[in-house]
Amino acid sequence: MTVHATIGIIGLGFMGVSLSARLLAAGNAVIGFDIDTDRCKALKARGGELASSAAELATQCPTIIMAVYSASQVEALLAELARNKKPARSVIICTTTCTPDEVIRIAKQADDAGLAFVEAPISGTSEEVRNGSAVALVAGSQETIETVGALLDIISPQRVNVGKIGNASRTKFAINLILQSNRAALAEGIVFAESLGLDPAVFLATARKSAAYSRVMDTKANKMLKRDFTPESHISQTLKDAELILGEAERRNLSLPMTSTQAALLRMAIALQGPDNDSAAVIEALRPPQARVEVPT
Repeated sequence: MTVHATIGIIGLGFMGVSLSARLLAAGNAVIGFDIDTDRCKALKARGGELASSAAELATQCPTIIMAVYSASQVEALLAELARNKKPARSVIICTTTCTPDEVIRIAKQADDAGLAFVEAPISGTSEEVRNGSAVALVAGSQETIETVGALLDIISPQRVNVGKIGNASRTKFAINLILQSNRAALAEGIVFAESLGLDPAVFLATARKSAAYSRVMDTKANKMLKRDFTPESHISQTLKDAELILGEAERRNLSLPMTSTQAALLRMAIALQGPDNDSAAVIEALRPPQARVEVPT
């Protein structure tokens, strides 16, 4: 499936790269922008084009995907686009994970700037985005969603419409809570199995056939076994999401003991391994000190 209009992508990190790869593979023209010049060069090498600024990108692309780190970055970009907007009503698809209150405020900011807005955070790793198995959680005006439906089908064939603005963030947070707990439980299970003298690869093959199976075994277990923490997303961003979840729970006077423990493990793993490794590195926080991998200096 091809979308004939040129698609803009602001933010060329792991998620932006995977989204652009899907669009380019489907035969679409892509123009990207990122403040990191190396990321821009990489998109150019893969067949994309570049803009010198978000405002320049907006003059060439009726639909813009934002795949930046934080809500504050989205708000700053929208302010820039508002100062340089075209007469035509562009559509912003925001894949950045924000709190519900943040994304509601962002959607209003977009509307005030004459921009249509679709909330579309993605549940899945950058590799899952690239192979089409990730799930975009889509919220907003049904009319706007239908306008960009063909594009959404390309970037996430498994997309789910979850209703009004804010519901996508709410859904993403609840999913991430389960996912992060599953990941930590898998890491703890592997460490425990190793301590019992089991072959970890044999244990994993057995666990995949058992009632304990979860998809995180397919995406993270081999990385844990091989201690391959090459990032598909950064563990620092995993911690950011955990802290957003805990913040939402605190506002509702809700205790999340498993998520609190899991966030503590992420902090320990970052202290041990650094912030730029894959989230599979959480296993290092669970290993006994004598079995941990030393970080090269």
